[in-house]
Amino acid sequence: MIGYILFFGMAAGIVWAGFNRSKSENGMMADGLRAVLFFFAGIYFTASAIKLYLGEAQSTLSESFWDAEGITYLHYGIVFLAVSAAAFLVMKLLFASAGVLFLQIFDLLYVLAVLGMLLLSERIDNRAYCILYIGCLFATGVIFGLGVHRGSGQWKPAFCGAGEYWKYFVEALPFISIWVVMTGIYLPSELYLHNIEEFTGGILPFLGIMLTGSIVMIFLLDFIFVIFLPKGCFRAAYLVAAGIGCAGYLQQMVLNGPLDAMNGEAQSWSMPKLLLNSGIWLVILLAVVIYGSRKTSIRSLCRIACIYISLIQLAALGWLLLTSDLKSEHTHAAITTKGALELAQKENVLVFVLDNFDCSWFEELCGENERILEPLADFTYYRNSTSQFAHTGDGIASLLTGAVWKEDAGSYHEYAYQNSDVYERLAAQGVDVEIYTDLGLLPRKLYQNMENYTENAVQKYDAGKTYRTMLRTSLYKTMPFFLKKQYEYYTSDIKEMYYNENVWSIDNDLLFYQNLMENGLQVSEEKKSAFRFYHMRGPHAPFYLTDDLKYEPTGRMSSRNAQGTGSLKIVYEYLEQLRALGKYEDATIIITADHGVGKIVDTEKTSGQPDQTSRPLLLVKLPDEQHTSMQTSEAPVTQAELVPTVLDAFGIAHAAYGRTFAEVPAGEQRQRIHIDDYYDRRILYTIDGHAADLGSWKIAWAEY
Repeated sequence: MIGYILFFGMAAGIVWAGFNRSKSENGMMADGLRAVLFFFAGIYFTASAIKLYLGEAQSTLSESFWDAEGITYLHYGIVFLAVSAAAFLVMKLLFASAGVLFLQIFDLLYVLAVLGMLLLSERIDNRAYCILYIGCLFATGVIFGLGVHRGSGQWKPAFCGAGEYWKYFVEALPFISIWVVMTGIYLPSELYLHNIEEFTGGILPFLGIMLTGSIVMIFLLDFIFVIFLPKGCFRAAYLVAAGIGCAGYLQQMVLNGPLDAMNGEAQSWSMPKLLLNSGIWLVILLAVVIYGSRKTSIRSLCRIACIYISLIQLAALGWLLLTSDLKSEHTHAAITTKGALELAQKENVLVFVLDNFDCSWFEELCGENERILEPLADFTYYRNSTSQFAHTGDGIASLLTGAVWKEDAGSYHEYAYQNSDVYERLAAQGVDVEIYTDLGLLPRKLYQNMENYTENAVQKYDAGKTYRTMLRTSLYKTMPFFLKKQYEYYTSDIKEMYYNENVWSIDNDLLFYQNLMENGLQVSEEKKSAFRFYHMRGPHAPFYLTDDLKYEPTGRMSSRNAQGTGSLKIVYEYLEQLRALGKYEDATIIITADHGVGKIVDTEKTSGQPDQTSRPLLLVKLPDEQHTSMQTSEAPVTQAELVPTVLDAFGIAHAAYGRTFAEVPAGEQRQRIHIDDYYDRRILYTIDGHAADLGSWKIAWAEY
């Protein structure tokens, strides 16, 4: 859409420049570019205002048109053409020959406002843009109306002449480069090299994207300064850029101190620390701009400092490249989709893990739409279920191993896989085992024996998304404390930078659905029995999936319930294809979650009850189980019963791992435990009654 608007802006700008070529004092091309920016800004405002009216205030314009069709562009094109013509006529009739001056004043204010807002918030949504545009238009009218265009001494902004562009371009280059080199090249590359196992794309494509993007950024900013800023503002603008670069360097090197892990919980700083940090930034910016504008020697000193900091960071990057192990064994390792749609001829045990799906959310969905239960008629819903853990890492390990947590066992993840022989038993029985989850959630001894594991899954970078994401990670480090929240990022943001349609994703369920619809389930002639474990996103925030199975990239236009419904519909499509193959009746199917609500207690509490319960969704269909409607069980089950149920389905002795879901009686009095072990807290809960009753939950002990 932005390119579409730019097309209309260019057309209007070229026509405007042609009509005013006799008034051009700074070169026809430069005046034409200023005209293009003016008309582009107005057409962009029109589109943003329409989307603001339609309720998409928090989305950027490009996000607002994420699912636009061809007819949408046609309709908007008519509006854009009318707006361009109207703006042209108004400028000619209202301002006559002074229209060029009005346009120049507006462009100056607009460029400064857009650059400032992008730096402060990284993005400009529809509401913010409308306010920005109206503000610039109003300020332009005020300045213009004060009489700067009247009298023999009329004010005219002096721009660079045609023969001066290169001189001014070179003058600004060091001052702009410090910020771009730091945020676009050094810090992203440092993050990559220090966390190389977390990046599944290669180092050379990554560096290529960051270098290319940064060179484009440097030239684009310099170009904007030279073309759109008058000489009187040019020097102050690039000194501001230098001040931001120097202050950002000091921030990430000294002022940040230890930053908390990006775990979804916002980091906070005390008011004195915020004020002191902001004061340091203000002093640096004022000193660089005021003294640099007045004295050539100070400006020269700033230039030297900018060049030095840029070079020292490039040298540090070179050293990192030389000393880092660029042949990391996990760089191209991944869990692929191979075999995800293959079923066995006889026993099939299918486990769907919808991440973070709490029973209370499922019951809420059922209350909103009873038809959502229709595909689950043959299932038993265990609404009195608990998970052993509150978070994904240990939760997946618990589901896959059935290992019981011990307080003195150290890392549960390592302990669980070392003390479980489930997959040896399955292999001995000839069961084809394929687990679809994130590679980092599995131990080497398990994934190396899976057919859907590969060490050659080279993932392709989305160049634009990669550069934007890595720029945000850098800005989180370099911005003052009061702005850091604008640049928070998470592991899923990093993962979304690259793609490979053959790699399993726990962040985008739509990929599984598309594969299912395009290729369909198949029965393998070679496999007699199969175990499939599908780890999906479920209703885990942020919400990118709609209830009608569309990918919503903003994470704001969908909701928890919509994404939860969408993930269930994907499972329902799988079940429907399973029926069509005649493999539904004799299959064991479990729809569950790795955990329910994650954080259920205020972190200041150290005893007593939590604030809410946590119950993972648990729906089970055993072979040949048939009902007219979904059955509900109040049996006090835990996810520890999943492994025994899986083993029992294949006729393997399961007593060593406990009971199956069906073997736990409804009236049994049973104490269960739930562990929240996550970064800044370690809490053990006991559940002595029904898991849906908050009174049954107690905090046995807590560490913060």
